[in-house]
Amino acid sequence: MQPTMCSRCHKHVAVVFITKLEGGQSKNEGLCLKCAKELGIKPIDDMIQKMGITDEDLENLRFVDGELTGFSGKTLDVRGCVFERCRFGDNDFKRISFVDCVFDKCEWSNARLTNAAFQRARLRGCRMTGLEIMRGALMNVAFDGCMLDYASFAECKLDHAVFSDCRLRDSLWSENRLSRVRFDHSDLERAQWARTQLSGLDMTTCRIAGWTVSLTDLRGMKVTAAQVLDLAGLLGVEIVS
Repeated sequence: MQPTMCSRCHKHVAVVFITKLEGGQSKNEGLCLKCAKELGIKPIDDMIQKMGITDEDLENLRFVDGELTGFSGKTLDVRGCVFERCRFGDNDFKRISFVDCVFDKCEWSNARLTNAAFQRARLRGCRMTGLEIMRGALMNVAFDGCMLDYASFAECKLDHAVFSDCRLRDSLWSENRLSRVRFDHSDLERAQWARTQLSGLDMTTCRIAGWTVSLTDLRGMKVTAAQVLDLAGLLGVEIVS
């Protein structure tokens, strides 16, 4: 798929997309970060200032050690960027979207994301303790070695999402739709599942002790013989040796 070029300079890839009203009709426009900065578009201008993004960063689409705080309630639509050791935590994002982005060792703890979208994104070694995602869409997203203890996913759609070597202890999953989701070598102890069907999920390489889940939602999930013992409490039975 060919990248969309900036509609202003026609030289750089568009990573910010805005909607303008012209002649009573909505028109989508893609801009590179440099042009968005020059036009003073909010909240992009706020993001650039708060994260200390330089002109060189704007050219490379790579942001290192930036901090995005005080951004609650703002809307973002960013594409094709790399974020390294950046801090997104303690924000209340509304309608945030990241497409074709990479996050390396970023801090997302206690961030709240409503109507968020991550598409063709990769998050590696990120700390996301207490992250809350409400009505989100995670499409072709890979979480590698991320810390997601106490994270909450509510009314989300996950399609082709992969959690590898992640820790998701005490995570909460409520009213989600899972399609082609994979958990590999991840720790999901004491996870709570509510109205989220787990049929087809392969949990054979994961830790699943202490779950709270209904037998209806659990039906069709793949586990090992040893993991059946972890789930025995859900049946109200006592296993004796």
